[in-house]
Amino acid sequence: MLEPFLYRCPIRIPGKARLTSTLLVAAIAAGLSLPTSVPAEAASAQTGGVTLDGWGGLHPFGGFSLNTANRPWWPNWDIARAVAVRADGAGGWTLDGFGGIHAFGSAAPINTPVYWGPSWDIARAFVVTSRDAGGQLDGRQGYLLDGFGGIHGWGGAPALTGWPYTQYIDKWRGLEIHDNANGVPDGGWEMDQHGSVSAFGAAAAITIPGMPTAPVMQQLHAAGNGGFAVAKLGVVSIYGNGVSPYWNGYADWNRWDILRDIVLVNPTNPTPSAQPVSAAAMADYQARAQPRGGAVLDGWGGLHPFGGFLLDAKGAPWWPGWDIARAVSLRADGSGGWTLDGFGGIHAFGAAPFITTPVFWQRWDIARAFVVTSRDSDGLADGRQGYLLDGFGGIHAWGGAPALTGWPYTQGQDLWRGLDIHYSANGVPDGGWEIDRWGHVAAFGAAPPLTISGQPNAPVLQQLHTLPGGGYTVARWGIVTTFGSGISPYWSGYGDWGGWDIVRDVAIVNASNPQPTAQPSSAGAATRVAGAANLAYTNAVPLIAQSRNLDCESAALRMALLFRGFDRSEDWILAQMGADLRRAVVDQFGDVLRWGDPYQTFVGNVNGVEYNASGYGVYYPPIATAAFRGGYRWTVGREGWTPRDLYVEVAAGNTVVVWLPVYGYWESAAMRTWTAWDGRAIRYTLVEHAMTLIGINAAAGTVTLNDPNHGVLRTVPIYQFEGAFAKFNNMAVVVD
Repeated sequence: MLEPFLYRCPIRIPGKARLTSTLLVAAIAAGLSLPTSVPAEAASAQTGGVTLDGWGGLHPFGGFSLNTANRPWWPNWDIARAVAVRADGAGGWTLDGFGGIHAFGSAAPINTPVYWGPSWDIARAFVVTSRDAGGQLDGRQGYLLDGFGGIHGWGGAPALTGWPYTQYIDKWRGLEIHDNANGVPDGGWEMDQHGSVSAFGAAAAITIPGMPTAPVMQQLHAAGNGGFAVAKLGVVSIYGNGVSPYWNGYADWNRWDILRDIVLVNPTNPTPSAQPVSAAAMADYQARAQPRGGAVLDGWGGLHPFGGFLLDAKGAPWWPGWDIARAVSLRADGSGGWTLDGFGGIHAFGAAPFITTPVFWQRWDIARAFVVTSRDSDGLADGRQGYLLDGFGGIHAWGGAPALTGWPYTQGQDLWRGLDIHYSANGVPDGGWEIDRWGHVAAFGAAPPLTISGQPNAPVLQQLHTLPGGGYTVARWGIVTTFGSGISPYWSGYGDWGGWDIVRDVAIVNASNPQPTAQPSSAGAATRVAGAANLAYTNAVPLIAQSRNLDCESAALRMALLFRGFDRSEDWILAQMGADLRRAVVDQFGDVLRWGDPYQTFVGNVNGVEYNASGYGVYYPPIATAAFRGGYRWTVGREGWTPRDLYVEVAAGNTVVVWLPVYGYWESAAMRTWTAWDGRAIRYTLVEHAMTLIGINAAAGTVTLNDPNHGVLRTVPIYQFEGAFAKFNNMAVVVD
């Protein structure tokens, strides 16, 4: 656990530093005395300090008396960033996020050196370096820090060089200035949001121990023979010697992240005391400083943190009522991440950088997974490089990521669901693993083979993620299966949606819980997975009756699409297929000799009848095409299905359009052959029909079908169904 208060370490800063916000000047190197040409700030009886909130409110503590007249205040607008005060309490200045510096009390006005307003919140800290004859800060000179690390002097302050700069990366938060022996600024220190300090100019390097790996730091101030850093929630970390604040009267805002700066005045309390941080603020700070847990992605794009993980989901995409989100990647510190949609769009949220997707399939739900492989200087995913997986197994790199070879590819078959990347000893991607919907893992490139045991024996797998020592898979309904060693997530607060198949990904951060617990899956989710594995489930598919004599195939598909939330009329489906209205050539017995090709289009008149060959129907290819156009869903149509494969699909929550004779003719229907105009041999019966397979109960030996002929729900013995199904060579279209 981080100790956020008193870090006592033998750090000494050469020269002297001016305190950014308290304006306390102290000799911070042994034996150093201030030259008479630069008057020291007058000794002050004032003690304590002041807190700045994001609205601009100033809250003195420790007995500090501060003139706050005319101080700026932006109610309900978190735009205040830093504060500096005169040590005598006569006034001070507040910095806003646009670069405006606002005087209050009797402090002199400051003309800001740069202003980014009114829409770019990039100003982060400032230091007033000039003093009047009484040793009080007067605002004539100083420096302003922007989030990229740029330093902007004003009032003739000496130019400083060597400061860090990360263009377009808003990471720098705190600034302090170093003076030479004559009291002239000649360098300083910048602190980033993770507490890492970069010295520049003549300033010596310093390290603040115990800084978190998360972006929670806000300000840096020098004091005594050291200084202190201010984190979110107001938690102060002290370093060096001689810093002992007067904390009486200090208060925070519990879990509300609104505290932006703290300045200390004369922190020489002879009776040291710990900062009185509230329990709620400390709990929130520790959750931010030591990220753990994770987040669930639902199909609408919703993000649901668990395990105490604090996630900045601002700007995350959300598609209410539309199951199109497919995968999520999080920055380990909770500062943001990216969501993948089914068309290939990658959407940044929080502070995560923008990613230009390498490929986009407009209106085609075929993107399945992605991996961000590049890291910034803090070791966080930065989005510059990575890989996207499509359902056929194709891998699409972006940002100059190394080309990978050897990955599996199943043209026209949407089988692959999860992707993770293997790295060489130098941290360069050199292979990886793909997982299919059944949980089979294919290694490629330099990645070693990977076998994962204990997964559901059903086509329900969705994602694959590796972690140090192992990893985990994510199945439908949110079921997580871990593999390897040391994978122990923090599951507190995790929840699913029961039997509703809407969980699309689970991202886990810091899976090192010393007290391992099982994933708290609901009974509904567990039942669905067990049903998929044991072939015992019936989907609640709407039942309709076909509206025309011979549009049973369209009606069966319509029911399957309605189950997925897509309402396409039978006429719309028929329009996708077209029709061959030429009359059949029949012999004297009424048997068809020549007619159209139902593998290409609807054959005959949909309002006709089969017994006189005025109309017939259509087979799987046009129905599969219409399904794709009608719901942008994963579909696969073919002949030769093994019945058990269809039962598994149904038990996993999918629906299937199946071809068989009209009910009542399952045994008696005779199969014959005609020759299509294009020469194809067409196997047929003049009682051809299609139904929607919606349920399986292997233990009872039954299947359940929605029969569009008069809209009848039928539960029949498996052996009867399989006999009828075989007459059309086991023809079916699976709609996922």
